[in-house]
Amino acid sequence: MHPLLASRARLGAYLLGWAPIALLLTGIARSQGWSWAEAACLALPLCLLAALLFLSAWFLCRALPLGRTIEGLGGHGAAWGMAAALMGGLWAGLAWILARLLAWIPGLGALPQRVDTALPVLTGLGVLLYLAAVALSYLLLAQDRALEAERKGAELQLLAQESELKALRAQLNPHFLFNSLNSLSALTAVDPVRAREMCVLLSDFLRRSLGLGERRLVALREELELARAYLAIEQIRFGARLQLAWTVDAAAEPALLPTLLLQPLVENAIKHGIAALPEGGTLSVAADVLEGHVVLRVDNPLDPDSPAPQGLGLGLRQVRQRLLGRFGNRARFEAAVQDGIHRVTLVFPLEVEP
Repeated sequence: MHPLLASRARLGAYLLGWAPIALLLTGIARSQGWSWAEAACLALPLCLLAALLFLSAWFLCRALPLGRTIEGLGGHGAAWGMAAALMGGLWAGLAWILARLLAWIPGLGALPQRVDTALPVLTGLGVLLYLAAVALSYLLLAQDRALEAERKGAELQLLAQESELKALRAQLNPHFLFNSLNSLSALTAVDPVRAREMCVLLSDFLRRSLGLGERRLVALREELELARAYLAIEQIRFGARLQLAWTVDAAAEPALLPTLLLQPLVENAIKHGIAALPEGGTLSVAADVLEGHVVLRVDNPLDPDSPAPQGLGLGLRQVRQRLLGRFGNRARFEAAVQDGIHRVTLVFPLEVEP
């Protein structure tokens, strides 16, 4: 379908663009001694006919895409010239017919004779207007190609994000299961009650993670529930060494964010923070709403004797990329160590399901 006919806005702008041409044609006719009635009655319908007739330039341009070589443009030029001459002559012929139809109106009886005299000028003007339509058609084709390339780029980016999420789940679940099964094996002999409790918690965590893994966006509330299920299992592993502090504003819970964005943060806090400290420590998760944005923080203590982290690990890099990939420059990711506390802060717009 012609792109100008597919969009009312484009079609309206295109037809409006013919108004100055109608005024120009009226002015030319007036300069040749035509009356205002003769000039206006011919120029307005003639420009409307040209607007409709020269839409055909788009089909020619689509059949003759612009090449990168001069030879290709030379071949196209011959086709453009022939089409312009044909359409310019056809437009002048329509002016000849229109003049004779309008001659029946009182005061326009001299119009056929005036048009006969102006036929060469009208033909030349039609050629120029058709070539302008050719240029406009190539611009529309270039714009449509750019939009198509942008759409395909967005699709590829979406596929890349989905592949990244699958890779994240592939890394997360086996690692977590390995540690949990080891702890479960140890607990079976010494504390069967806690081993059964751990089995139930592990089943609940896997059910939740599989359910969330099929969606691109989830509410922060669901991410927090998954993190709580994960940390409940880790508390059985670490016992009193792992303390939890939750500070969550209820207004932040419906906020949408990419799936499994919080999980790598709490796993990172356990693996590189709590697990490395003989006495353990407190893992803190906080979520607040500030000026239309959600501020999500995960804090954990670090071993003061361990070397300062250089850059971001794989898990944190993935979280940062997925956060910015979803929200762009409306989001912010920060990771820093201060006074023996490692803090990761995510700031993103508060968006909820409609």
